[in-house]
Amino acid sequence: MLAKIKQTYQELGAVDTLLYCIDQALTKLTFKRLLLHKYYITRQPVSAIASVPATKALDIEIKQLNSDDPALASMDRPASTLKQRYANGGHCFAAFKKGQLAGNLWLNFDQYQEDEVRCRYILQPNGHAAWDYDVFVMPKFRFSYVFAKLWDSANQLMTSRNIRYVYSRINYYNISSLQSHKRLGSAVFGTVYFINIGSVQLMFSRHFRPFFRLSTNQAEFPALYISDNINNE
Repeated sequence: MLAKIKQTYQELGAVDTLLYCIDQALTKLTFKRLLLHKYYITRQPVSAIASVPATKALDIEIKQLNSDDPALASMDRPASTLKQRYANGGHCFAAFKKGQLAGNLWLNFDQYQEDEVRCRYILQPNGHAAWDYDVFVMPKFRFSYVFAKLWDSANQLMTSRNIRYVYSRINYYNISSLQSHKRLGSAVFGTVYFINIGSVQLMFSRHFRPFFRLSTNQAEFPALYISDNINNE
């Protein structure tokens, strides 16, 4: 136990380690009725320059999947979740190596409805930002060009739509994801917190508006405005 706490401290630092310990304790003591979430919102500029030369990784094919594509059945996600993503404007990029699904990446434009808490991220200015999520590469392909080629295809689409920045949310304890985004040129743009007690949710942030929002309706997804000019709607 102490060894795990020490490792967590080395990875997260003192403040986030304390938050992590409190979060884990409350989750167990309240049988998951009280949940704490701290998200880093990251931002990276869209690049029109491909990172993988056209002469390399010719055995990797990137396709943009429609909502009825049979390849969706190979993803480790409930069919209802995938259906909802498309209904909310999702775009799915899938990588195939020798016909086998090797990875995927999802994009939304202008807004994204959170799937872990009740929130809709509204990206501003309208028409110039995207949201990436569920970026996944099969373990055996993680040291190949799959990840890079997925991003090249996503960047190509975003460039064609004059998208300037792509945003994402990352759990504060997900160090590997933070590092992966950093290698792509991403940086932490702000932080948002959620406290959920049964059907009651408190959302607050000092970086994005509204700075504070309390909701009790589980069907309500409050808007959080993510702007190029931080702290402005």
